[in-house]
Amino acid sequence: MPYFDRDTELKRDISGFLVALINLYVLLFSISILVAFIISNRITQPLRIIQENLKRTTLGSESQPIIWKTKDEISALIGEYNRMLDQLQKSAGLLARSERESAWREMAKQVAHEIKNPLTPMKLGIQHLQRAMDAKHPNMDELVRKISTTLIEQIDTLSNIATEFSHFAKMPKPEYTRVELKGVLIHACDLYNEAGSATVVFEDRAGELFVQADKDQLIRVFGNLIKNAQQAIPDQRVGVVQLRFTESDSDITVSVEDNGVGIPPDQLGKIFVPNFTTKTSGTGLGLAMVKAMVEGMGGQVWFKTRENEGTTFFVKLIKN
Repeated sequence: MPYFDRDTELKRDISGFLVALINLYVLLFSISILVAFIISNRITQPLRIIQENLKRTTLGSESQPIIWKTKDEISALIGEYNRMLDQLQKSAGLLARSERESAWREMAKQVAHEIKNPLTPMKLGIQHLQRAMDAKHPNMDELVRKISTTLIEQIDTLSNIATEFSHFAKMPKPEYTRVELKGVLIHACDLYNEAGSATVVFEDRAGELFVQADKDQLIRVFGNLIKNAQQAIPDQRVGVVQLRFTESDSDITVSVEDNGVGIPPDQLGKIFVPNFTTKTSGTGLGLAMVKAMVEGMGGQVWFKTRENEGTTFFVKLIKN
């Protein structure tokens, strides 16, 4: 009996010891979790600060560096972040400056190209007038009146370009109206026939042709195409540039065909790319602007070519 009585008491003591041990371990485990949380929070705090600053860091905006006075591993990381931030801001400034300069260079090229286009027919008209005066042309009054009208139109075009550029720093906004196409083509042929490098022929037909377009842009489109066609013909070849048109119920397609050297296969995909040119002079914006202006009128422009035989450009315009 005493033995069994002591056995029960022993089990009670062991049970009490185990309960106390478990409580101690639970307390120690809770304390360790709390300490680990505090330590991890102190370790990750600078990382969270860096994360928040990285979220606010954007190219071109003012970003503040992180202030960290403690000398430890985190301070080295923050120092690298601040150094990277400083380099990023300097790079952003240089990039913005480069983009502005590039934009102004492109704008200057466009304006120079647009101004140069009216100057060519003006020069040709004056040269034609000088030759007519030297040759005692019988219809001098009519010729003077015709060339004067051309010069006034081109001067008005130059004035519009200069005015729009000074006001808005961009090319003139197009005004799409009902334009008689044949008159524009005949006018372009008369202007560039005086160049002497190639004969410009327009296959006319009876009746008027009206399209929806901007007249000034239309003159520049065909002026560019005719001038490029003349320049593509070598000096030793008798140059001929032919203008034809075909019409359907909804549109009119004008073709400008030359008998020049054609376009090499490796350059076919670059013809309408800005700043690309096969000539030693020029900005390479002519055909790119032709494409932009024609598509702005709702039309299309494309070409076909045979090397050393010639090239034909097609301009499809919407009827009005």
